[in-house]
Amino acid sequence: MSIAHKGWNWENITSDSWLNISEEFLPVALIWREKFNSILDIGAGKGRHSIFFAENGFDVSAIDISESSVEIIKNEAQKRNLKIDVKSADMINLPFEDEKFDCVVCFHTIYHTDFSGLKKAIDEIYRVLSEKGEAYITFNSKENVSFNEEDTIDGNTIIKESEIEDGIPHCYVDEKEIEDLLSSFQIISLSKITEYVRKEKKVCRVHYYTHIKKGENK
Repeated sequence: MSIAHKGWNWENITSDSWLNISEEFLPVALIWREKFNSILDIGAGKGRHSIFFAENGFDVSAIDISESSVEIIKNEAQKRNLKIDVKSADMINLPFEDEKFDCVVCFHTIYHTDFSGLKKAIDEIYRVLSEKGEAYITFNSKENVSFNEEDTIDGNTIIKESEIEDGIPHCYVDEKEIEDLLSSFQIISLSKITEYVRKEKKVCRVHYYTHIKKGENK
């Protein structure tokens, strides 16, 4: 690994959007609720997905590289009398045994590394998933206005230098690279969503949302 991973300080994140289950992931979460029992939440943030599954009776494990995330989730789980196994860990070296989880969610997290780290994180997700396990992963698209190949360290990765993301890597991929990265999985769905944000200036954010399961693509 050529670059160090760095987490957000979640104490400084005040938006309510990090408290509720994401609308993009919700349809898959509702399917999982009916068919699975255990989940790993990678890059759990303030715990919105971990809390949802814990409230629905899942065996929930959550990791985040940020210690502030771990403390926030622990405190919230205690308030709600929920059992969530939460710890600080890096997604490229998951502290869990093989085939431990029925499903894994990695929402707006896996791209906070370089391209080699991205590959390692996907390999780790595959390793900890059960034989018929499924995962939901968000990727950063090269169509983002923030992507400029000339600014990358490896053709894919930019180190941000702004506000809360100062020093945090962002890895960008295209659809072909996603298909290659996920070649050990079967892709159930792959959606590309473009978000337009207008504040002081217009910002275009583009992400891929993938629902996958163990088993090579046919």
